[in-house]
Formats: sequence, structure tokens, C-alpha cells
Amino acid sequence: MEPAPEFVCDWKVAFLLALSKPTVIVIEDDGSVRRSLRRLIATAGFNVQTFDRPSTFLASDSPISNVCYVIDVHLPEMTGVALCKEMRATGRTPAVILITGHVDEHTLEMTKRACVSAVLFKPFSRDQLLEAISTALVKD
Repeated sequence: MEPAPEFVCDWKVAFLLALSKPTVIVIEDDGSVRRSLRRLIATAGFNVQTFDRPSTFLASDSPISNVCYVIDVHLPEMTGVALCKEMRATGRTPAVILITGHVDEHTLEMTKRACVSAVLFKPFSRDQLLEAISTALVKD
């Protein structure tokens, strides 16, 4: 019996595999929440990029396809809803999940008018987030 051929994984194969995985971009100003989301999403098998401010994200060279955005509603510089509008104005048609810890009338009204895949209210479960991400990526 012949031995099974060895699988050789070179950098090109690894690069192509990494490209095919969707990327989730998290824009959240709270450092502990941002780190927690990064770990949770990466553990689920997604590529993850995180940003603490809209301006840092907008200045980045982040992917524009095969991507889902998890954006806090209340950010420094602009709201998550305003960031979504700015992204659309620059040609991105993102799959967006808004997250917020504020359950007040203003926030509810603002998120209701936003064209997003989902709105999650903190605290949300791991399963709720991953289901929202998967659904958003399928729709995108």
C-alpha cells in the first residue's frame, strides 16, 4: 500500500484561503467591547479588523467585498448611522449590523430609519451576533 501524499501548504494557498473567508469589520469605541467582539468573531472563523473611530476606519485600506460591518450606534465623531450613510455615498453598499447599549426613543428612531441588516441591543448573545453576521453576508 502506497503512503498517502503529503499535503504541502505554501504561502500562496494560505493567502487564497484567507481571501475567501469573509471579513467582519468592527467599529466600536469601547476598548473592552471591541476586544471581546474581535475574539468572538475570530473564533467563529472570520477575518476581523477593528477600529475605535470612524475616521480611522475611513482612512484605512479595508476590504469592500465579502465583508460585514458591526458598528456601534454612538461613536465619537459621528453616529453609526451617519457612518453608514457616508460609506454608501463613497460607493460602498455594506452589510451592516448596528449595535447599541442605548434603548431610548432617539436611538430607536435613528436605527429604525437606517438601512441596515440588523440592530442588536447590548448585551446580546454570541449566537445572536453570529446569526446576524451570517444573515447579513448572505444578503449582501
